[in-house]
Amino acid sequence: MSQPNPTVLTFDDFVLDLSGRRLLRAGELQPLEPKAFAVLSLLAASPGQVFSREEILDAVWGHRHVTPGVLNRIMTLLRHALGEDAHTARYLHTVHGYGYRFDLPDPAASGIEAPASPQVRPEPEDPDDATVRLRTADRDGIFPRPARSWLLFGVLAIVLLGAFTAWRMLAPADSASAPVASGAVATPVLAVLPLRATGDDPRGQAFADGLSEELIGQLSRIDGLRVTSRTSSFQFRDTRLPLSDIAKRLHATHLLEGGVRQDGDRLRISLRLVEAGSDRTVWAQDFDRQLGDIFVLQRNIAYAIASALQLHLGKPVALPSREDPALYRRYLLARHPARDNLDPGSMREAESEIRDLLREHPDYARAWGGLASILWVRSLAAALGRDELRAEAEAAAARALELDPHQPDAHSVLARRACRLQEWAECMTLSRRAIELAPSDPMFRGWHAASLATMGYVDQALREADEALAVAPFDSNTHFLRGRLLDTLGRHDEAEKHLLMSDPERAQTALYFNAIWRKDYDVAERVAASLPNEMPWRGSELAAVAALKGRRPWDDVTAAIATSESHPLYGQVPYDFTRLLLPVRDYRRDIEALDGVQRSGYASYQLVFWQPESRALRQDPAFQDYLSRSGLLAYWREHGFPTQCVASGARVNCD
Repeated sequence: MSQPNPTVLTFDDFVLDLSGRRLLRAGELQPLEPKAFAVLSLLAASPGQVFSREEILDAVWGHRHVTPGVLNRIMTLLRHALGEDAHTARYLHTVHGYGYRFDLPDPAASGIEAPASPQVRPEPEDPDDATVRLRTADRDGIFPRPARSWLLFGVLAIVLLGAFTAWRMLAPADSASAPVASGAVATPVLAVLPLRATGDDPRGQAFADGLSEELIGQLSRIDGLRVTSRTSSFQFRDTRLPLSDIAKRLHATHLLEGGVRQDGDRLRISLRLVEAGSDRTVWAQDFDRQLGDIFVLQRNIAYAIASALQLHLGKPVALPSREDPALYRRYLLARHPARDNLDPGSMREAESEIRDLLREHPDYARAWGGLASILWVRSLAAALGRDELRAEAEAAAARALELDPHQPDAHSVLARRACRLQEWAECMTLSRRAIELAPSDPMFRGWHAASLATMGYVDQALREADEALAVAPFDSNTHFLRGRLLDTLGRHDEAEKHLLMSDPERAQTALYFNAIWRKDYDVAERVAASLPNEMPWRGSELAAVAALKGRRPWDDVTAAIATSESHPLYGQVPYDFTRLLLPVRDYRRDIEALDGVQRSGYASYQLVFWQPESRALRQDPAFQDYLSRSGLLAYWREHGFPTQCVASGARVNCD
């Protein structure tokens, strides 16, 4: 197979002639010092690849005893030769706290062939900190390997033969010991176990938990890597199971474990990346930093993991420019009670601490986003005051995004508001943004799936639910959602299995209807009988089962429904879902009530619109009115119809 000429690299109107050691711009020679030319050759040979400052110094100067100002001066010279500066970078980009990257605006139009899998190979931010130690014998991913880009190999050989020789002495003899063989794992799955707190700080573990969750968020942005959610990996905090067993239960190919200790302003973190199948340590490192370096440290850890797994850190989020690390620690501690326990007491404790923080620091975006999420979750379980809680949650979310547009909690809360108002395009935009910012949070993906299903895109919603379960295999809320989606698709036997894996109290009504649709009336009767006597729909559900079994007339069911709907628990939408089982239906009333359920947001039974059992409802003229009134028809015409619906003249056929 022929290869491009490694000695001549072209991009835009530049020609980088390696053998002639010259840079031409529109045919004119750009004078460069030898070291500047060597740095440019190294970076340009691997566009898109991040090189740490230490890698550049080692490759070009052959040692690390060079002051940082030397490289800074060289980069200034290069930018001048390329007609740019640090503020308007087109080719040379600074990766703050780490190093540099060379980008091509259009690799296809240039003479440089971009690597198929750019490698990101981080080093600690401070190369002279002797407390940062690499503790692994397998250095692949830290030092270059012969299998790396042939261009990089060639440039390193041209630039500095000594550096290449040093690498050969340090690299392992058997190249098969690479952390992840190329093509061996299609999608590596990483589980971040909760970091262990050491020291005497009574809230040290809460802080360690917060750091673990933030690390999950950083690592989930690595392209080609799936990171299990906090809700799943944290279940193994105190287990004595071997790592291999934990990995099997989480369907993980790799595990990250470690410890955290804070002494005053000093933060010590030890991490170890383990390959699940072999129990082999792929990468390990100790960090000793000031608390003020925590944001750079988190990102550098993500770069290191990406490098060890031979992946690329994508979708980088800018480091906070003015965030106080001490305030960040306080926020992690304040949010902690609501992370592990969603009971009302824990939620209110977290809410109180965050409100105290905001009284002192009213412009802290993270706290506003956290408050919005807590208030919204509280509203889901509120029998009274739901609207007030939601309004406050939405106001907090808007404030968070006003201060910082990168708050996933805030995006998700406002997405829920847009969906309730049937502003579908806004709902989808905000919801997708929340997932993009926090790919491993099953709550954001689950809410997105529920919104898609509400809009009729049930197949897409099921795929989103599957993605959520892939990162959160034990999440009861996701199992509940998947069960509801399978019921919506008419796959009732499969749905039952997932509903049984969800919260028993939440799933009671879903299990009742699932049993009815499966025609297992005995199970439906047992579920209804298990409801507390104070539940207003207990009587109507039992009456409906008795009618289906032929033991009671349907008039008794209608009377029981009327009694149920008079209960104040229903609030503004007095609709008992048992009406869906009546043999003679008022479809217009059903449609208006289910529409109200969706807009009030207290249940998921608007999904009944799309079930096979609702064919007669969809054929009623009131359904066409609903599609137009709700804005769904307009959204479908612009963005595409669900698989089950097609336009037929002025009408839509969803059967």
